[in-house]
Amino acid sequence: MQNNIRSILLFCALVPALPVSASAFNTADFNALKTGVKSWNSYRAGLGGRVADLSGAQLKGMNLRGADLSYADLSGADLGSSDLSKARLDHARLDSAVLRSALLVRASLDKARLHNADFEDAVLESASFKGAFMQTAVLKKADCAGADFSGADLRETNFREARLAGARLTGADLRAAYLWRADMSRSEVSGIRVSPSTVLASGSYASQAWASEHRAEFLDDAPEPVQAVAGMAGAGQVFPAVSGNAGNSGSGKSGSKGNLWRMSGPSAAVVYDQVLYKKLKSGVFAWNEMRKRDRAMEVNLREAKFDQKNLSYADLANAMLQGSSFRKADLFDADLRNADLSGCDMREANLEKADLGGADLCGVNLWRANLSRTRLNGVKVSASTILDTGKKANQEWAERHDAVFIHE
Repeated sequence: MQNNIRSILLFCALVPALPVSASAFNTADFNALKTGVKSWNSYRAGLGGRVADLSGAQLKGMNLRGADLSYADLSGADLGSSDLSKARLDHARLDSAVLRSALLVRASLDKARLHNADFEDAVLESASFKGAFMQTAVLKKADCAGADFSGADLRETNFREARLAGARLTGADLRAAYLWRADMSRSEVSGIRVSPSTVLASGSYASQAWASEHRAEFLDDAPEPVQAVAGMAGAGQVFPAVSGNAGNSGSGKSGSKGNLWRMSGPSAAVVYDQVLYKKLKSGVFAWNEMRKRDRAMEVNLREAKFDQKNLSYADLANAMLQGSSFRKADLFDADLRNADLSGCDMREANLEKADLGGADLCGVNLWRANLSRTRLNGVKVSASTILDTGKKANQEWAERHDAVFIHE
């Protein structure tokens, strides 16, 4: 009986994390689009002033090449792997739409609303996003060669490893944008706006000196509310909340706080979210999709055990991981930006190509960890941090790695 109750409670806890398929689209609009681009364009011309409603529609893998979808409502629609080359999407609404691996070669999305849209691995060559609203959109590994983002709102947009060769970013707002390892060759960046939390292609944070050199505008990030975070180093200290990425994942107030699991044994005083713990262990890609849908999710995995687990590509940005164990874990290409890793055991962990920018590494044991091509800009270390070499971190090491040395 007790086991049945636990199963029911666990299912109820998981319900908010499951994908919700919005199916509010207009059936006539949906059926017209399914008949083909030529008939759709004729149908659309007869709509008069009515906006086509395709919100939440399942349009994955469709051939929509040359379709006129300007002003259409496609918010929450799944257009993954679809061909939208030369399509017109000006002023369209695509908030939270899925366009992973889609083709948008020479497509026009000027002034489109793309808040939180997912363009990961999409081909956007020579596409136009002039004046588009793309805050927190994901363009990770997208091919944006020759694309025009001039005047676009790209705040907190994730361009990690994207190809932006020859792209035009003139006048775009890139405050808190994430550009690590993006190909920025021949891109036009004059007049862009950056902030202290903008991560450049090199992995460094934007600065006034960089902005001046590139004729950009350097602005402060918007002030964030101050919150106390339990379990962080330095009892009684108050730490400012960190804005979201790109990720883009933030450390907001939502989450499954009612499902905290009190561990048994020596660490009985420590709690972490059982539902999130099991979700992460069950599969990284499903975990990452969940985090994309809820960027404000609070991830509490303090004192969790991940020894020898495969967490490659895991999105753990802004996560609370104090005292967790990642011994011999595979964190290849993982996103650990601004995570609290204080006191973690990361001995012999694989952190190749992982992003630890801004993370708290005070008291972390990294002995024999693989830090090949790992981003360490802005990490916090202290004399209690054990480096991969077995030596303790010091001020000199911090300065050499663009890190922050905390005097405990």
